[in-house]
Amino acid sequence: MGKDKFDDYIDPNWTIHNDRQSVTAGINTRIWLCRRRGLRPTLIRLGKEHTRLFLREHSLQVIPNKKPRRLISGHLGWDEERRCLVYLSWLRIPIQFNDPKIIGIAVESEPLPSTPRTQEDKR
Repeated sequence: MGKDKFDDYIDPNWTIHNDRQSVTAGINTRIWLCRRRGLRPTLIRLGKEHTRLFLREHSLQVIPNKKPRRLISGHLGWDEERRCLVYLSWLRIPIQFNDPKIIGIAVESEPLPSTPRTQEDKR
């Protein structure tokens, strides 16, 4: 893949120490790395400490189980179908909080579906 605008200011050697400073920036970094590899993020998983930090960053006291009255952040939305918070990036990615298997942040992903090229596209 070619170089995009994020290559200039996102460090691919992101560490857990950087995640403690900003969980949102850590999530954005992992989403960016997925996109660079041609993957589509499907789930964001946060460990216990990073769940607490993420909620504090977004002015939430607890993990909501129903739609919050207001969300201060532009990065968060509510999915009525799944009844969970979603991270709004180029698509809606559900967030799993307090995952006991995770220390830090993990973004699960799957390969982007390939679209078959037609004869007109080949010209």
